[in-house]
Amino acid sequence: SAYMRLFFAACIVILLFNQQKVSAEQIDIASKTEQISTFFDAYMNKYNHYLTTNEFNDSPYLYHDTLMVMSSSVAPYTIGDSAFYQRTRAFLDNLKEQGVRKISWVDINVHMIDKNLAIASNTAARYLENGDEFNRVGVTYMMRKTNDEWRITSFMVHDAAGVIDF
Repeated sequence: SAYMRLFFAACIVILLFNQQKVSAEQIDIASKTEQISTFFDAYMNKYNHYLTTNEFNDSPYLYHDTLMVMSSSVAPYTIGDSAFYQRTRAFLDNLKEQGVRKISWVDINVHMIDKNLAIASNTAARYLENGDEFNRVGVTYMMRKTNDEWRITSFMVHDAAGVIDF
C-alpha cells in the first residue's frame, strides 16, 4: 500500500540521516585525536630541545594552570604550571646526568571522553647518546581543551606495561 511505501521511505531517510550524524561524529573524534597526537609530538620536541640546548621553548604550552601528578613512587600532589616546569627541568637534567640524550614516543593512545576531554596513555622510550635504549616508561594523561587548545590537567607516570591501548 501507499502508506507502507511512505513508511519505509521515511525509515530509510531516518537511517541515512543517523548514518550521516554518526559519520560526522566519527570525523570530529578523529580530528580531535589527531590534534592530541600532534600536541604530543610538539611536547616531545620541546623536551628534546631542552635536552640538547638547556632551553625550554615557550610554545607549545603543555599544562593547565594547576595539574595533579602521581606515580607509584610519589604520593599524588597538585602543582602550578610554572613550578612544574621547574621540576621538569630538574627531571630532564637528571636524565641527562644518566646519559639520556633523546626521548621518543613508542605509542600515543588517545580516547575522547567528551567534546573537550580526553585520556592519552603513551609509552616513551629514552635513548643514550649512542642510540641504545636506556628505558621505557608509561604515562597516562588527562586532558582538557580550553580556548581551542589542548592542555594536560593531570598525569600518572607508571610502568610501560600499564599503558592503555584504546
